[in-house]
Amino acid sequence: MGDISEAFKVKLAGLNASSQSIETLSHWCVFHRKKAKDLVKVWERELQGAAGKRKLVFLYLANDVIQNSRKKGREWVDALWPIMGWAMKHTLRNSSDEKTMRQCEKLVNVWQDRKIFGSRSLSGWLDPGGAGDDGANGQAADVAAKAAAKAEPAQGRNRDVPAFARRREERLDAVPSALTGKRAALAKALEAVEAASAALEKANATCEHDLVDAYIADDVVDNCPAGEEERCKIRLQAAESALAAKRAALEESAKANAEAARLAKEVHEECESSATAEAAELDESATVAVKVATLRMKATRAAAKAMAAAAASEGAGSKNPKAVAPAAAAEPAPEPAEETEDEPYVPEGGGGDDEEYVPMDAAGGGGGDVEALLATLREAAKDPEVFHEMLAALPPEQRAAIEAHMADQ
Repeated sequence: MGDISEAFKVKLAGLNASSQSIETLSHWCVFHRKKAKDLVKVWERELQGAAGKRKLVFLYLANDVIQNSRKKGREWVDALWPIMGWAMKHTLRNSSDEKTMRQCEKLVNVWQDRKIFGSRSLSGWLDPGGAGDDGANGQAADVAAKAAAKAEPAQGRNRDVPAFARRREERLDAVPSALTGKRAALAKALEAVEAASAALEKANATCEHDLVDAYIADDVVDNCPAGEEERCKIRLQAAESALAAKRAALEESAKANAEAARLAKEVHEECESSATAEAAELDESATVAVKVATLRMKATRAAAKAMAAAAASEGAGSKNPKAVAPAAAAEPAPEPAEETEDEPYVPEGGGGDDEEYVPMDAAGGGGGDVEALLATLREAAKDPEVFHEMLAALPPEQRAAIEAHMADQ
């Protein structure tokens, strides 16, 4: 236990207010929930010794641990409850700023609304009840708060609920929410096996002490020394009680194991049947998967050709602005067509309005358009396979120009 407590102390020293830091340590705490009682003592000591601004982070961690561990068991809830009132007051006394007050109030409201600690009111936790820890009043308030918090569980958690109902509720809470039907029943049966095994172990320990061969020998009564008759009787009564308790524990353990074995067999058969059916379905889906993949590749080629054609058309049209003039003229405009162009087209290489359009397969002057088309192709098809499909769909002259340009780079 010393190793895990020391590890928890180191982890608390590195804890900060980031979500990643709190959630990571919270998951670690939930995993080690069986040791919650010992880890809470470390949490309490480190909270008391932490700087004022870091104390709120300890409450954040406690909140996350409580919220995430409830469905797995009540170990952390029961371990933290006795000191949470003190922890809240302690934090408020040592971090008396508006942000801390708001966050503490928010935490208390969440715990109250979700009945984390039962139906009792938690509003008293928000009253610091003292000045600070540096003075005697603050230390006395800390002691009083811890004593009051620890006194409340003695009255019973959810004291308005009968004991048998609380035990049943705890057993249900311990079953993971993802389990249903036979799996949930098996989980409960395994818990019953654990409880029965613990009871049997305790009964065996009692028998080792009381059911001694010398106490139950055939002639133990006949050879009992004078004046030891009462003591001999008490030993035999203790041996009889120990044996009866062991027999009852054996009977309970046998029933629990038989029930768990029955449910385990049913769950095993159910899982085995599901595995067989799902494996067969997986094999059958292979044909559909091949069909879908083939159609997807065919659609990819068609889309690549369409994108290549659109890119080629865009590259050709950008070199000759006169080709798009009729489309602009087709729409009625109140002003002459010559005045509709705000910025005249200037080729990328420079040359002015009177430079003639140069086709892509002509020598010189077309490098800019090849680069533009190549950039368009690469931007439109990040996948190399699709890029080559688009390249193959281009006209021979454009494809040759792009391949030559790529070879020069």
